[in-house]
Amino acid sequence: MHGDPSAMSEIPSIRDCYDVVVIGGGPAGTTFARLLERRGHAVLVVEKSRHPRFCVGESLLPATLPVWRELGLDERFEKAGFLRKYGAYFCFEDGAQPEYFHFADGSRVRDPHAWEVPRSTFDRLLWDAAVEAGIPCIDRTTVREVVFEGRRATGVELRLPDESRRRVRARLVADCSGRATLLGHQLGIREPDPKLDKIALYCHYDDVIRSSGDDAGTIAIIATPFGWMWLIPFAGGGASVGALMHRAWYRERKQAGADKDAIWAEALEDTPAVSRRLVGATRARPLEATSDFQYRTERLAGDGWVAIGDAGAFVDPVFSSGIHLAVTGAHAASLAADVSLAGGRLPRARDFARYTRRTRAVLNVYSKFIYAWYDDDFRAVFMRPPHGKRGVEWLKREIISVLAGEVSPTWRVLPAMKILLGMAHLRRVGRGLSAR
Repeated sequence: MHGDPSAMSEIPSIRDCYDVVVIGGGPAGTTFARLLERRGHAVLVVEKSRHPRFCVGESLLPATLPVWRELGLDERFEKAGFLRKYGAYFCFEDGAQPEYFHFADGSRVRDPHAWEVPRSTFDRLLWDAAVEAGIPCIDRTTVREVVFEGRRATGVELRLPDESRRRVRARLVADCSGRATLLGHQLGIREPDPKLDKIALYCHYDDVIRSSGDDAGTIAIIATPFGWMWLIPFAGGGASVGALMHRAWYRERKQAGADKDAIWAEALEDTPAVSRRLVGATRARPLEATSDFQYRTERLAGDGWVAIGDAGAFVDPVFSSGIHLAVTGAHAASLAADVSLAGGRLPRARDFARYTRRTRAVLNVYSKFIYAWYDDDFRAVFMRPPHGKRGVEWLKREIISVLAGEVSPTWRVLPAMKILLGMAHLRRVGRGLSAR
C-alpha cells in the first residue's frame, strides 16, 4: 500500500456489502442516497473528486422545490444566502426588447421562485447534508468499473485515495456519475445526439451589473446567430457567463487561427445584452470549454443498476433543466428501488419501468423545445408573442410552466408545444411567400 499518509488516515471504514452503492456525489447521487437512507436502506456514496469542486449548471427550477423540502434543504439554501430566482428573460443578440417569463405567472407553477447557486458551494452543501444524515460518503475514490455477474450488476471495484483497490458488493448500483456516464461507457450504450452538435465556453465573473428587486436573480438567455449565451447572477455580484455555439461556427474560427479566448471575445462583442453587464467586471475563473456533451443512453436501468440524471442523458441547458431532471429523477428512481429493496428482492430492470417511461417522456418534451429553439421562426414566436391576441396569454402561461420545470404529466404540455410549432411554421410560410 502506498500514497499520501494523510490521505490514508482519512479513508473511512467501508463495509463489504451495501443495499445500494451510489456512484457520484453531486445532486443526483446525494438526493438518491438520502431518500433511500431515510427508508432504512444501507447506502454508500462514492465521489471521485473532493468538494468543493467547480461545476457548471447553476440555475435551479421551482418544480424541484418539493424534493428540497422533503429533505429539509430549502431552509439550508436560504441560510446559505443563495440568490432567489423568480424567472428568466429571453432576448436576441441586439439586446433590445427582452421578453420576461416570471414563474408566478405560470399556469401550474406551485412555487414562484428557485435559486441561482454557485455549484461548488451548492454541491458541497448537499454532500455535507448527506454526511450529517449518517451516510458513508467517500471522496477522492474512483469507481474503476461496475462488477457484473452475467447480466446483473453486483457491486463496484474501487480505487481508494491511497491507490489500494477494494471490491464492494451491492444489491443495487446507482450510476449518478454525471456526464462521465460510467455505465454508459462501460456497457457501450451512450449515444450522442446528432441534432445538438454544440460546443460550450463558460467562466465566472465578479462585479457584474445586475437588475434590481426580484429581477436581481433573473437568468438571461440571449439568442444569437452562433447559438445562445447565458448570464446567471449570484449573490454578492458574481455571475456565471457562457455561450453555446454551433460546432461549425466555432470550427471556422479555430481554423482561421483564433484560440478559445479570441472566440469568446467575439461572442461577447456580438452580444451586447451580455457584454454591457460585464463592463467593469473581472473574470474570476479561467475560460473553460466543453464539447460532445449532448447524449442519451439506450437504457436507464438493468438488473441491479439504474442511471440517474446526467448519467442517463444530458440535453442542451437552455432551459436550465439539468439539476431538476437529476433531482426529480432521483426521487422517482428511489421510489422504484425501495419497492424491491424493502421487499427483500434484488432490483430488476422492470422494477424501473415507470421511472424509465417518466424520464423518457420528460426528456422528449425538453428535446422538442430545444430542437425548436435553434429555429429562427420558433425563436421569433417564442420571444416576440403578439400580446393582446386571443389565446396568447394562455400560451405564455403554459410556456412558463415548462420553464419552471412543470412538465409532468407531459400530455398537459404538448398542446402548447404544438401551437408554438404551428405558429413558427406559419411564420416560415409567410416569409417564404413575401420573398417571392
